[in-house]
Amino acid sequence: MSRTAKRSKKRLRPTKYVSRRRLRRSCRAKLLKPPCSRITRPRVKQGRPSRTILPGATHCFTEHTYVGAETSSSTSALPAQDTSSLSLYTYGIVNRGKNPALVQIQISPNAVDYAVDSQEVIAGGQTKALVPQRFLRYTRLAIQSVEPDQPTRLDVYFQAQRMP
Repeated sequence: MSRTAKRSKKRLRPTKYVSRRRLRRSCRAKLLKPPCSRITRPRVKQGRPSRTILPGATHCFTEHTYVGAETSSSTSALPAQDTSSLSLYTYGIVNRGKNPALVQIQISPNAVDYAVDSQEVIAGGQTKALVPQRFLRYTRLAIQSVEPDQPTRLDVYFQAQRMP
């Protein structure tokens, strides 16, 4: 009998019933685990905690910061943001000065013609979060001093999240 014939005979031998049963139990046990346990269960590798992340379960975070934006008696606009592909976005405004500032969220379909979506007065030393109420492709923030000849300094944070 040749070597290949001996090997094929060995492969064709039926396995023991006990070993088959053990394999079935382990497969069933794996199938009965809820799939969400793989996402939320923390795992420890070499003393460091980590989380299992499934493909497609990630999101994209974007941030633009405008620190020290000065207000004046005329309205000045910050750069426009293309918000067409974003799921959630917010402007965080910190008034670092003593004087109040008028802040407007402006929206536009073409980055040329803007309409006021909402506006808010932010007192000196105050922090506010502003969210647009309506959707158009472009969004920007316009700032102005409430009182003429009383400028103030603003820190503006645009933070956005895109969900797949």
